[in-house]
Amino acid sequence: MTSSTSAGVRQQEYEILFDAFDTDHDGQIGQLDIDVLVQRWCVALHVAPGTPAWNQITKRANRLWQDLIGHVDAAGDKQVAKQEWVDSHDQPGFIENAAIPWAVGVFDVGDPNSEGRVSLQAWMTCQTVTGWGQAESLEMFLQLDDDRDGYVQRDRFAAYIEQFYHSAADDDRWWSQQQ
Repeated sequence: MTSSTSAGVRQQEYEILFDAFDTDHDGQIGQLDIDVLVQRWCVALHVAPGTPAWNQITKRANRLWQDLIGHVDAAGDKQVAKQEWVDSHDQPGFIENAAIPWAVGVFDVGDPNSEGRVSLQAWMTCQTVTGWGQAESLEMFLQLDDDRDGYVQRDRFAAYIEQFYHSAADDDRWWSQQQ
């Protein structure tokens, strides 16, 4: 791939992520979008309000939003536009301090008991509620379930996220080849 093609693939990946988090499809990600996602995940995973798992998910999502808005909100309007989101990935520290912790935090939503892993059922539930297709979600799960035990381990997912953001070899970006 050429440099411009590589940049185009990455921009498309970032735009797809943005679209998944923009729950009201208004072209902005705001606190309410994150709240909607968290509540969808909790309902889908049968995590009742006020339980320790609900508290953990809600606190983690709120913290992730605060970290995200601190790195991305160029206009200072407490909203993140798609281009702000895409451009933010080039800002020093954004990937390490906001994007990667955000992604791992989202993974942790599917692990409300802090077991360090997510089952196929929880994975598919979270992915579907977030707006990903079932076929692509299953394929990604199978790519990440190295030992075929029916779980994706947190450390394996974290390594995948590192690869997603830092991979120089676009030919190895299997997640984009599924689109």
